[in-house]
Amino acid sequence: MSIETGSGPRWPLHSAPPPGVLWPAALQHVGLGSVTLVFPLLVADTAGLDGATVSGYLSLAMLALGIATLLQAWGRHGIGSGYLLPAVFTAIYLPPSFFAAQQGGIAAVSALTMVAGTTQILLSFAVRRLRPWLPTELVGLVVLMIGIGLGLLALRLMLGFGPGLDRGTDDRPATAVALAVIIGLSVWGGPRLRPVAVLAGLVLGFGTHAGRVMLAGGTLLPVPVAWQLPAWPLAVPSLEWALVPGFAMGALACLVRVCGDVVACQRANDPAWRRPDFGPMRAGALADGIGTFIAGGLGLPGTNSYTASVGLSIATGVAARRVALAVGALWIVLALVPGSAAVVLAVPRGVLGAALFFAAAFIVTTGMGIVTQRLMDARRTLVVGAALVIGLSYDAAPQIFSGMPAGLRLLVSSSLVLAMVAALLLVAAFRIGTARQRRLAWQPAEGAEALQAFARQSGAEWGARAEVVARLEAALEEVAAALPGVLAPRATLELSARFDEYNLDAVLRWSGEALLPADGAPPSLEEPEDAALAARLAALMLRRSADRVAEAVLPDGRHELRLHYDH
Repeated sequence: MSIETGSGPRWPLHSAPPPGVLWPAALQHVGLGSVTLVFPLLVADTAGLDGATVSGYLSLAMLALGIATLLQAWGRHGIGSGYLLPAVFTAIYLPPSFFAAQQGGIAAVSALTMVAGTTQILLSFAVRRLRPWLPTELVGLVVLMIGIGLGLLALRLMLGFGPGLDRGTDDRPATAVALAVIIGLSVWGGPRLRPVAVLAGLVLGFGTHAGRVMLAGGTLLPVPVAWQLPAWPLAVPSLEWALVPGFAMGALACLVRVCGDVVACQRANDPAWRRPDFGPMRAGALADGIGTFIAGGLGLPGTNSYTASVGLSIATGVAARRVALAVGALWIVLALVPGSAAVVLAVPRGVLGAALFFAAAFIVTTGMGIVTQRLMDARRTLVVGAALVIGLSYDAAPQIFSGMPAGLRLLVSSSLVLAMVAALLLVAAFRIGTARQRRLAWQPAEGAEALQAFARQSGAEWGARAEVVARLEAALEEVAAALPGVLAPRATLELSARFDEYNLDAVLRWSGEALLPADGAPPSLEEPEDAALAARLAALMLRRSADRVAEAVLPDGRHELRLHYDH
């Protein structure tokens, strides 16, 4: 059944959409992902494969996408995130794959892609340990950069100078029809039309293109049709050691990207989302690495999760896991059906660009939302802002990087990789001198604002989530109101707070009376209304504002109150 939520998807993760919703949604994801078949096609051209072999090569590419998508949707035994997150071929591996194809052909591409997959598999087991170096705002930056990159790629495809357009698949009237249909149905269409807006745009755009080609007497299929099953293996893997660093860097970029995509899926499926769940992130990264390893075994460049599909599921409200299973099954069927590769590639690049442009808009806003989940001080603002500008410079000012040595250019092969490397270096540099524990001495005359300012400043320096810091501020306001009634004359409150990316703990110490009831029970309202009763009422509020509250008596006779918040 479908589930309507305030801001969640109409067909959430564990729902069972009817066939009329399931298969059109799956076809939309297949159509949107088919644009990335251009990448193995360009690698095949660089390796010098003949026309008959290219068609079989693309069938193997669709088989790899089907297997990788099913692995990601599996979500069991620590393999796969379990979200609607189809696999596609990624531009991250494209530059090093070109070098590999030039030097060693498909054999070198195969071996190095398997190395990249192995690297990502190993890195996936360290995702939780990498958390301090991959803070939430960096993951949000990656999602934002992907959205911007896909949006720019979509514009290039729609305007007629994107990859693959040399094969005669450019058709601007068909692109205009597709974009108008997608936007029109998604904005003004009813609940039944919005989930199929992209599919309708792709079908009508392709229909417009096919009609124009027939009227002009041209050729609709851009590559030869092969009516036999794809042959494998195409070559025995042969490792080019000099290119390993470039593929290893690509594996790290793909790891960060799939983690960002899983976080985006978590946020899209849970309107009350608070923090990343690292279990699905690790499982998703592992499945992504296995998918890349399998693609390498088939002689193909690497795969990665598709952020555009996250944007599509947000836009259409169809986020069911069963759609991912249907997408994987469709790719495998297409791989085994003779001639399907030629038909898929016959869709104009501009029509696919229209669908990509639509999804990119939702990806950009998702990335911005993830970044703003945390309080941003000067350090974290510089990490996000500077890395974003540096990453965009890769495409905006390519002359800066054209003179770099070939080996270094392999390490920084795209705007996403450049932004990620810059952000990682800035995160490492700014961790120097960052206090993980802060202290404050407070007296009642300073008022609640001094305690709340301490919480805000500490949270911004640490990059803690705004919602957690707000709860700490509320607790400290209660402390400021209640503590004067139990504090010894001329005594000072000692406040310390500590943050470790997982937990936020605040410890208060003072001389005087206890703040919490001795038995931990809520106060009785029949007691006289005095300062002690006010303190006990405040203690009840503290229990509601923090995840854990505990009070103890220290050996020197002072009282200690601990407030714990899960992050």
